[in-house]
Amino acid sequence: MFDIVLARAARIIGGLAAILIVSGCAGVGGNHRAGVDVEAILNHIAQDDVPSLRAAVNSGVVGINDRLPAPAYSAGAPLIALAARDGSIGVLNYLIAAGADLNAATPVNETPLMLAAYFYGDNEQATARHDAAVRLLVEAGASLENAPYNYTPLAYAAYNNRQQALRYLLGKGARVDADASERLTYINTPLMMAAIQGHRDIVRLLLQAGADPLVRVRGGHTAREFSQKYRHSHVEPLLVCAESVPPGQGYLQYCERGARVVANP
Repeated sequence: MFDIVLARAARIIGGLAAILIVSGCAGVGGNHRAGVDVEAILNHIAQDDVPSLRAAVNSGVVGINDRLPAPAYSAGAPLIALAARDGSIGVLNYLIAAGADLNAATPVNETPLMLAAYFYGDNEQATARHDAAVRLLVEAGASLENAPYNYTPLAYAAYNNRQQALRYLLGKGARVDADASERLTYINTPLMMAAIQGHRDIVRLLLQAGADPLVRVRGGHTAREFSQKYRHSHVEPLLVCAESVPPGQGYLQYCERGARVVANP
């Protein structure tokens, strides 16, 4: 069963907590130049200090596609991924304009868009920066998916209750069931991620967008079974009804407009 295990690290320099999928990162390093002051570069990114980062790039201290060891990524993460994680909009704009790889992944296959869709601030302004980072990356051409067999930006948004990011990604065409095929998947779908966490509003949004509640992790659970496993009784009725939708009808028509579940108890 491909259940997800997430670990939160301590607060990063100038940023929020870091996410690390259980497959983990190993080793130390990255592909940065010898002698680079890694802490200084991380601070430029976290503090959204574009002039200092540009000066470091122009002087050859660091390259726009270099990877630096950072909290949760001792094997090195791309500068653009670190900027997305921090919601550093100025640095993101600079790196995109300079030609950084929009889909450069971390050692655990997290793309910059995934990190922007997952993280949020401890106030509205900080959260708005991460929402802006999501839009900036998508508009620049970042992939909405992360195939094959990896978690997607939509799944990360669903797991961490990022409603604005999730709505935006759905509106841009992110696949609601990710890589699921014939109602089987190797990786938790966005609906499963929301069910695991008990995010009822996210579950509703995904079902309304056409998420298939009958998709099952190979050898594992459906979204409803995840909601049972994690004792999210406030989520389970939505998924029970969604599983019973007749052919030719949708979740919204059958379960909400048909008054078979209470939309907002």
